[in-house]
Amino acid sequence: MDRIAIRPFETAEWERFREFRLAALAAEPGLFASSYRDAEARSAEEWQRTIQGSDRRVFGLFDDQRLIGITAAFTWREDPTGQTAFLAMSFILPEYRGRHLSRILYQARLDWIRAQEQFKRVVVSHRVSNEVSGRAMQHFGFRETHRARKAWPDGGDEDEVFYELNL
Repeated sequence: MDRIAIRPFETAEWERFREFRLAALAAEPGLFASSYRDAEARSAEEWQRTIQGSDRRVFGLFDDQRLIGITAAFTWREDPTGQTAFLAMSFILPEYRGRHLSRILYQARLDWIRAQEQFKRVVVSHRVSNEVSGRAMQHFGFRETHRARKAWPDGGDEDEVFYELNL
């Protein structure tokens, strides 16, 4: 595991990020709020803006040079004060799951969020049937706040469970 490292994507790596994100959406269409079709239609400029900005950070998880996972933190659009971060896009290749690598994803995002003075809390959510994600969120101190019914991109209709962590 000493070859496993996480780092923010550089804007110039947008195509590598795009390819991995699209593969994740195709492989697990029921886990994400975005659909493959919508993501595929995004312009190069949109992909570049997604990667990096003062209000966001997208990370790549690497085994040596091989990209094995992605994750992101954004300023949450639903908080007009800009004081809430939202965690999103976490995906680890199936052959790397079960090795506690999600801890690396959480730590990188939370470290970045804590370094940004504007954030006072962090929100994250998951599909109710994705119990693994729920356990990971709780491990990092997130507490459930509410649930809302959602139509997922794979056609399923299931609750989305929201959690919060006050900083």
